Amino acid sequence: MVRVGEFFLAGDDESAVRVGPRKSHDFAAVPCDGIYPDDAVRRWENLLTGAESPVRDVVPMANDGFTVFAVPEPLVTALVSARADQLRAAAAAWAEFDSEPDDKISLDGAVHLLEGLSALARSRAAKRLSLYCWYFAP
Repeated sequence: MVRVGEFFLAGDDESAVRVGPRKSHDFAAVPCDGIYPDDAVRRWENLLTGAESPVRDVVPMANDGFTVFAVPEPLVTALVSARADQLRAAAAAWAEFDSEPDDKISLDGAVHLLEGLSALARSRAAKRLSLYCWYFAP
């Protein structure tokens, strides 16, 4: 199954619904192709905080396989405050976890994604933006 998506910063839900496949935008973003990001954020939050929050749908997934969701604030806070060694440990644990047989991600890919997402989360506070994700899994 082809999965494409990205984590991105937007000012509000109304702005966030304007993103998606083949829709250009100028939001700061980190691509997350090849994974199920809604599953990943729950796992990351659990690895970084020991808790798990539900994601809030902005565009609920329908039969077309497209969704937009807000990243839970506890995860955003954890990403902002995480040290490099904590991100690497979480990435390693996540890379070993298989929610689907075809959800393989390399350790380097997992570290790169979490470091990019952490940088994106840190940059949002000064701009008063929220962290969202869209993905398409037809």
